[in-house]
Amino acid sequence: MYKITSDNIKKGNSYIPTDSANSDYQQFIQDVAEQGIDIVEGPDVIEPSYAELRTSEYPSYADQFDKIYHEGVDAWKDEIQAIKDKYPKTITGGTTVGGVPDWVQEAVDALPPPPPEPEAEPEEEDPEDS
Repeated sequence: MYKITSDNIKKGNSYIPTDSANSDYQQFIQDVAEQGIDIVEGPDVIEPSYAELRTSEYPSYADQFDKIYHEGVDAWKDEIQAIKDKYPKTITGGTTVGGVPDWVQEAVDALPPPPPEPEAEPEEEDPEDS
């Protein structure tokens, strides 16, 4: 089983560079061609939690204090509540497995076709059997 990471291919404890000149990479593509795309797991996709999303949108403390001073606490509450509504606590975040990138199948499709198998020669009849 292979695992796609952000910049490598992982097999067990080994990492394979995505370099078409690398022999391990070539073996990876050959394995996918022979065994199918199901032997490859896509990259991890990290979804941020509501707290991380909110933190990135909250204004700085200085800007929040400025808003309270110039526009009042209610205006500040409205601005903060809009962010909380945009990112409710039901957004828990976490890690999921993404799909296998298209480049894997494209690399397999670019492989030359295997040579045809030689045809078996017909057996000659033994004249004694006639």
